[in-house]
Amino acid sequence: MRRIVAWLFLPLVLSVPSVALAAPAAVGAVAPPAPRIATPATPARTALAKELVGYTQPTDLMLKAVLVGYEKGAAEEGLDASAELDELAPGLGARLTERGKAELVALVAERIPQMHERLATMFAANCTEEELKALIAFYSSPAGSKMIRSITLSDSGGDAFDDAKLTADEAATANRAAARDAAKSLSGDEWLAMMSFVASPGGRAIKALGPQVQAISADWMTELMADFSKRIEPIAEQMVAEAVEEADKKAGTN
Repeated sequence: MRRIVAWLFLPLVLSVPSVALAAPAAVGAVAPPAPRIATPATPARTALAKELVGYTQPTDLMLKAVLVGYEKGAAEEGLDASAELDELAPGLGARLTERGKAELVALVAERIPQMHERLATMFAANCTEEELKALIAFYSSPAGSKMIRSITLSDSGGDAFDDAKLTADEAATANRAAARDAAKSLSGDEWLAMMSFVASPGGRAIKALGPQVQAISADWMTELMADFSKRIEPIAEQMVAEAVEEADKKAGTN
C-alpha cells in the first residue's frame, strides 16, 4: 500500500515547481538591493499587498498549473504501478489517479488563500505604498502578466529537487530557470518594459524580497505535500480494498 500511495504522491511532487514558481520573479542584472526593514503594515499597504498577490499568484492559474503538473507526472512516472493495480481490478490505476487529482485540486483550492495571506502580510510589512503600486502596475501589465503566466505554467527547473520537502533554495533555483525561459517569450516592447521595471524601485523591492517570497512558497508547498499524503492514503487504501473484495467476489462466482 505504501508503494501505491507513493505512486499517487509522485505527480504532486513533480507539479511542485508549477506552484512555487508563481512567486514574483525579476530578470536582469541590477545592483544588489539594500536590506529591507519590516515595519508595521498600514491598512492602505495591506490592501495594496492583497491586490498584488492576486496578480502574482492568480488562483485559476495556480490550479491549472497543478493539474498540468499532476497529469504529466502521472503519465510519465505511474505506468508500472498502474499496471500492477490493474491486475487487481481493470481500470483501478486510472480511477486512483483521477481521485488523487480531484483531492489535490480541492486541497490546493483550500490552501491558496493561506499562501495569499502569508505573502500579502510580508509585502505589506516590507514595501512602501509607492513600491506596491509600482509592483501592481507591472504585474497587471501585458509584460508582467505574461511573465507570471509563463513562469507559473513552466516545468523548467523541475529537477532542482527530488523529495517531498521543498527548500527556499530549490524554489529559487527553479524560479530562476523558469523566469529565464519566460523572458524569451516577451516581445521587444515587453522586454523593454520588464527591464525598466527591474531597474525601478519596485523591481529592486521584489528582488530584495525574493528570499522571503521563496521561503513562504517552499514552506507552503511542503505543508501541502504532507497534507495531501495524509488525505490520499486512507482513500487509496479503501479503494484498493474495495477493488480486491469485488475481484474476490467475482472469482468466487466463476
